[in-house]
Amino acid sequence: MKITRRSFFKLVAGGITATYSSPLMINNNISFFFPPKSSSIKKFENIPHLKFGFYPTPIEELKNLREELKSPVKLFIKRDDYTGMTISGNKVRKLEYLMYDVLKKKADTVITIGPLQSNHARATAMFCAKLGLKCILVLNGKPQEKPTANALLNNMLGAEIHYVDTRPERPVKMKEIAEELQSRGKNVYQIPLGGSIPVGSLGYVKAMGELAHQLRKMDLKIDYIFFSSSSGGTHAGMEVGKCLYKLNNIKLIGVSPDDPADEIKRYIIDVANPLFEELNMKQKISSEDITILEEYIGEGYEIPTPESNEALSLLAKKEGIFLDPVYTSKAMAAVIDLIRKGKFKSNENILFWHTGGTIALFA
Repeated sequence: MKITRRSFFKLVAGGITATYSSPLMINNNISFFFPPKSSSIKKFENIPHLKFGFYPTPIEELKNLREELKSPVKLFIKRDDYTGMTISGNKVRKLEYLMYDVLKKKADTVITIGPLQSNHARATAMFCAKLGLKCILVLNGKPQEKPTANALLNNMLGAEIHYVDTRPERPVKMKEIAEELQSRGKNVYQIPLGGSIPVGSLGYVKAMGELAHQLRKMDLKIDYIFFSSSSGGTHAGMEVGKCLYKLNNIKLIGVSPDDPADEIKRYIIDVANPLFEELNMKQKISSEDITILEEYIGEGYEIPTPESNEALSLLAKKEGIFLDPVYTSKAMAAVIDLIRKGKFKSNENILFWHTGGTIALFA
């Protein structure tokens, strides 16, 4: 049966769960069997955004990994490596809100920053290509003679790339380019590192609502969610979404692949508290409320550790799932290490949130 807008709402009125699709909204299961929505949830769900992702991303049980580790706890994985836009991971959720804001402000040029193999930079270039916008990337590192992975894709997408030597130079160069373009009449939108500002983090507020729905449907209790936490935007959205959707019994545990925990906590606070205020929520988050593990960084960003290499290998060999060598493998290394150290109870369940980044395997 063809579902029109009118017939869709008739189905809903009759108590039937329907699936509605539009050119920008694919495989979004819409259910109306939620508990009554708070005013904050209603306010959040009225915030407009683009719909390029494939949701809900699946939750799978990692039975083979559990058996390999002789784990007393059940292990699950949330597959945000499946969000779409060529395995763009968590970047899709953020950019759906950010790029709506770009269009709303009638920008014709988008500039963002990152390291040479930045997943966020490449995903931004993909969105710009889709929306017919000029994309400029400011990346720290040297141009490759034969570009690989994200660097190769950036070229294919037609992004204009400016290289700087160090991380601190990136925002300075971005501002310089923006000001020059604006002096020539261009309408420029600047996206900071990782899209980690309140509007970008709305994508992971929404993701936590998606998770709440899935857990109810699966009748599944989750005690811990582990994920990679770096520029803070994903983590901030999850903290706000956890409160908004009453997932208060879940402990969020971010694992840093690069920066010190205290620094990441400041990023999260700067993003999460404005979102609480925007959604008329009474909560505020402080450093004591945030858990960041920094002991799995190793020698630094983009430098794998023996533990992260083992995690990457185990997931591939035991579950057929590819992590990435920069972010998610270090987060999974933390899960594996803590299981081996006996840090969890036998009646607890762990969810690992796979935030993507797999293209880095080809760098």
